[in-house]
Amino acid sequence: MSPIRLIIIGILLYIGYLLIKGGRVDKQRKDRKKSEIRSPDDVSDVLVEDPVCKKLVPQNQAVTAEHEGERIYFCSEECCKTFVSEKGAEK
Repeated sequence: MSPIRLIIIGILLYIGYLLIKGGRVDKQRKDRKKSEIRSPDDVSDVLVEDPVCKKLVPQNQAVTAEHEGERIYFCSEECCKTFVSEKGAEK
């Protein structure tokens, strides 16, 4: 075999390797992106707006009160007391 023929075969084998490897990498990237997509139910810390002072507060750190069957979230006890005194909600 001539050296040129060996070089051409080597180049073709390398191109074939890159094509096979590239397909596998793209599949892995797609699988990883699918696993990174979250549904809104998967979010553990949602920001809620305080109705009194309009601040955004993480839901799991907020002070809560019930008003007309709905849970209301507040940034502090003071905002909660203000809302309860104005609206007559239950703590």
